[in-house]
Formats: sequence, C-alpha cells, structure tokens
Amino acid sequence: MDDALRKLQLTELEILDEFVRICEENGLRYYLIGGTLLGAVRHHGFIPWDDDIDVCMPRADYDRLAEIWEREASPRFFYQSPDTDPNYFLTYAKIRLNGTEVFEERFEQSKFHKGIFMDIFPLDFCPAPGPVCHFLFNVLAVMNYRGQIDSGENYTPYRELSGKIGYAVLRIYSPERLWALRQRLLRLSRSLSRGKNLASYSGAYGYYKEVYPADWFGEGITTCFENKVYRAPVQYDLQLRQLYGEDYMIIPPPDKQKTHISRIPG
Repeated sequence: MDDALRKLQLTELEILDEFVRICEENGLRYYLIGGTLLGAVRHHGFIPWDDDIDVCMPRADYDRLAEIWEREASPRFFYQSPDTDPNYFLTYAKIRLNGTEVFEERFEQSKFHKGIFMDIFPLDFCPAPGPVCHFLFNVLAVMNYRGQIDSGENYTPYRELSGKIGYAVLRIYSPERLWALRQRLLRLSRSLSRGKNLASYSGAYGYYKEVYPADWFGEGITTCFENKVYRAPVQYDLQLRQLYGEDYMIIPPPDKQKTHISRIPG
C-alpha cells in the first residue's frame, strides 16, 4: 500500500474515533456504512485502496450531533455543514481535521474547508417503497445535485431528462431558499412514514439501493475495523447485498477500484 494513502487512512481513523467518542458520551446512534462497512466485513479495516470513511446516523441523532459538536469536540476537528461553512451546500455533514488539506478533483475550485475528512449521512424515515417514496427520492436527489453545484463542484450535466428539467426549475431558488424547501420535504417524508423504512436521501446509489427497512439498522451491532470496535447495522449483510450485490465479498479488478481524493499530501 502507498505510504501516503496509509497515512491518510490512519488520520481519518483519528477523526472517526473523535466522532465515536462524542456519540458514545451522548448516547447517539451511528453505523458504519458504504465502503467503510464493506471494508470492516471483507477486510476487517479499510478497503486497501479506499481513501475516506462513511458513517450514517438516524436524523434525530444527526441533528443532535450538530448541536453539540462545537461544545464537546476537540477544536482540532471542524463539523462542516451549510450552517457552519458558508461555501458548503452538500446535504450531508463532514468532520474535517483542521490544519490539513486534501484535493478532490471535482471540488478543485470550491472555497469550503478542505481538510482531511469523514462523511456523515443522515437517515430519514420515509414512505414505504413505491411511487410516493420514489418521487420524493428523485426530487431530493436533484436538490443534492444543485447543492453540489452551489458548493463549486465541477459541472457534470444531469443524465436524465427529468433531472435536467428539475434542475432547471430549482435554479430559480437561492441556496438558502432551496435548503428551506429541502427541510420541508424531509418533514413531509417523515409525516408519510409509518416508521418502518429509512432512506439515505443524500447517498450516491439512488432510490433502489438506498431505501431500507428500518429494522436492518436497529440499535446496531459491533464490528471490527482496524483492530477497533465500532457499530454496524444489525442486518449488515442484507444492507451490503443491496448496495453492492450478492458477490460483495469478491475483490473487484483494479479498474473497478475507485478512489475519491485525487492528490494526497505527502
């Protein structure tokens, strides 16, 4: 493994440990998710080529973390959200390590804090899978895309016609008004839910992969990651199968081993 990548991973692990400390001291639920969960299950640590950490939190715990972070966390770490960084409009939070910088090609021109980071995705109660849930997911997905553009991401045209139309409509809103509209839609999602399904509306995999039965997460179970113990969804196998397919334990070929960070400081 490249020495710079391993150094980055170990620094990200420091961020994760501070996050977990705050969660455990305040009774907040979290779960490893995405490539971090896959790494825990398949490699008992980072996927060898992975360069970020992903966790998710139920919305109530996610909101509580935002309230207490600055007061309870070490000043080494910055909680990044649209409320704390005026140039950041992504729909999920990051914890950044102050005094560091990493380079993501897609955000090369962005003006927000670019320290070494981990991602925190909120889980929202949603309607049962079907037309209403699908519509909500797609509208929020276009809002996610708009947030990326507002954050300075290199422009990539929306692939689907419905997305192009939705994006054109949403351009009439300022970032602040769009954020308020998003909060109303999330409240609508919760009001239409019966508490049986959760959506990761900010995730990258889309409706068919990021709507889950709530009992797949539950109170969580312990899992080993880099010789430490963290929380994972109760039904982590089902969750990984939905995200990555039945063969998720098979290591992909080199051309499928994707990274996020284009340049890592030495």
